Amino acid sequence: MSTSPDHSLGIFSWFGYVLTLPERLALIKAAGFDATSLWWEDEVGTPGITKEAMPNLVRDSGLFLENIHIPYHDCDDLWSESRSTRNAVVRKYQHWLDDCARHKIPIMVMHSSDALTLPAPNRNGLDSITRLLKIAEEGDIMIALENTGREDYIRFIFSQISSPNLGFCYDSSHNRIYGREQIDILEDLADRLVCTHLSDNDGQRDCHWLPGEGIIDFNQIGRVLASADYQAIVTLEVTRGKRDLNKTPEQFLAKAFQRAKLFNGICRRSAKCGFQPATP
Repeated sequence: MSTSPDHSLGIFSWFGYVLTLPERLALIKAAGFDATSLWWEDEVGTPGITKEAMPNLVRDSGLFLENIHIPYHDCDDLWSESRSTRNAVVRKYQHWLDDCARHKIPIMVMHSSDALTLPAPNRNGLDSITRLLKIAEEGDIMIALENTGREDYIRFIFSQISSPNLGFCYDSSHNRIYGREQIDILEDLADRLVCTHLSDNDGQRDCHWLPGEGIIDFNQIGRVLASADYQAIVTLEVTRGKRDLNKTPEQFLAKAFQRAKLFNGICRRSAKCGFQPATP
């Protein structure tokens, strides 16, 4: 299954500036990025944009639509002891998979868990994920599970299910907050990696800073991806931090593109130097 162009650079379609989606997409393209991804809900604003209209807006801008990120507020229900509760959330996720097939979107990013106080993962959740994968396989869609606070859940799923339509979405900020300095979740699942959500933080909050603005070791992450021969899109999931508050959208995206290029060079073993430690 081909989910994306090789060696491309992407950035999430929301990057912290209140602009219409077409305006943001045009700026992303002008900055040099090849791809973007979408949050799969209608966009409120003037004018409002339905999610069904967004894929064509992305493609009309000259960008590749890498994936959609679906809402995650009820993902814990995938593991519920109640069959009716599980059925309700599975049906909702199946509709989103149908959207991917209808709009030719190759990857659906989802969370496998949300709350930190959940019990141990169970067979109910595996049944839910397996049902979703059946739809994904029929529509040639990749389901990418993003690492969140309960890494045991995502590890459990990958240890039990080996579908070629099940992939890993690595979120560097989630890893730093919940896994601290360890990146073993990436090391262990690098061969299942199909997309990235790269951003930096202060170790406490999901700040969504540009790589190099916080305390995350992106040189280490890049070396893991290089060892795994990661070929898919390097995608940032960032908004402007304190250092960028006075930057125009064009200036911020230019900086973001340079950071993405630097990280991509580490992944491809072509960077002459890596990220330097951030200064206070």
